[in-house]
Amino acid sequence: MITDFKVWPIRTEEEMKAVQEAAYEDEHRSLITPSHYISKGGEIIGAFSVESPTVYWWMHTQKALKKDSMSALTALDAVMADHGFRQYIVPCEESSPYYKLLTNRCPIIKPLVGRDWTLFLNK
Repeated sequence: MITDFKVWPIRTEEEMKAVQEAAYEDEHRSLITPSHYISKGGEIIGAFSVESPTVYWWMHTQKALKKDSMSALTALDAVMADHGFRQYIVPCEESSPYYKLLTNRCPIIKPLVGRDWTLFLNK
């Protein structure tokens, strides 16, 4: 055998827990919705997500009221649950009027101290 490098779909809660524990043991790395893990020599050495549940959200600045936003967020939870996502990501700029709503309702995903995130589009 040339290599025992393998990629496996995460299918059970036990596999998800093992992947998360392996990442955490590696200098407290965190994962966002991993779908597959990478093994070598029977050990988990990495993971990636091929489907990131990310929502981009717009509400009219003049016509939508705060209560409309709360209703929309509740409806969004239902839509995402219907698609099988218990967790999802909502990007929001600090200048948005909805930033405070989201920070009061949702945990913020932050990289660990001293690490920066850059998003790239691979074409």
